[in-house]
Amino acid sequence: MKRSGVSASALRFYEEKGLIKPVGRRGIRRQFRSNVLERLALIALGRSAGFSLGEIAKC
Repeated sequence: MKRSGVSASALRFYEEKGLIKPVGRRGIRRQFRSNVLERLALIALGRSAGFSLGEIAKC
């Protein structure tokens, strides 16, 4: 969350929508691969351009 600038609730929501996937857990925290940061940046860019999460998920 700190590195991405995305709230934990947004990460959970994106995970529910199939946009990102955790690779495991460390305690109660989900662990993600480093490429998820790029994916989150693309999601933010798509949202700012007016695309829905459904449209972004198709990419």
